[in-house]
Amino acid sequence: FPSGYGRYGANAFIKIDNRLGWWLLEIPVTVSFIYFFFIKGGPQAGNLVPRIMAGIMCFHYAYRGWIFPSLMRPHPDSSFSLILALSSPLVTATHGYLSARWFAQHGKHLTRRWLRDPRFLLGLVMYFSGFSMIVWHDNILRNLRQPGGPRYVIPNEGLFQYVTCAQYLVELWTFFGFFLLSWGPNGLFIFCISFANLVPRASRATAWYVEKFGDEYPADRRHIFPFIY
Repeated sequence: FPSGYGRYGANAFIKIDNRLGWWLLEIPVTVSFIYFFFIKGGPQAGNLVPRIMAGIMCFHYAYRGWIFPSLMRPHPDSSFSLILALSSPLVTATHGYLSARWFAQHGKHLTRRWLRDPRFLLGLVMYFSGFSMIVWHDNILRNLRQPGGPRYVIPNEGLFQYVTCAQYLVELWTFFGFFLLSWGPNGLFIFCISFANLVPRASRATAWYVEKFGDEYPADRRHIFPFIY
């Protein structure tokens, strides 16, 4: 069933402001990671490469948990499910915990040599290119609705030319890069969870656009993966 945010927020049983909902959704990652890496720590927590990885985590969730919600311009009728916001820590706090423990203790390959490994280098390129595209496509969506204009508009810029949910595509791209550069169960966990959530949601989004806009919606536009699905 559709998660209770975005265009599906109206289906929520208990509704809260979108910005507060996103903050509640993401803040457990930050809290969990900071506690288990910086406070509880581990034998590797003070080393260079785990610190670099920790910096990437903090950088990512400073945007997703704090900057992104503050930039939102939600429609007056939009809402976020309180139940979703309060149940999501089961996933988000686990992501923070797994990453903290992997970087601080269990990721024995996270030495200076890892910085020259092809997996790290490819992952770094994928992660930062993906993150840049996340910010870009968030901005596209944020600026779709103009004052006095319709609530819903078909996005056509960026990768939205090819897929309904370009913002999901670039998030998966980013998380796969994170998996490569950390090379551990923490990255695999968040990539698989995101894939299982976003791919079906993208399919539902396409169906929603077709129902809403009919023949105006491009018939050749895929759900989430260009030219494939």
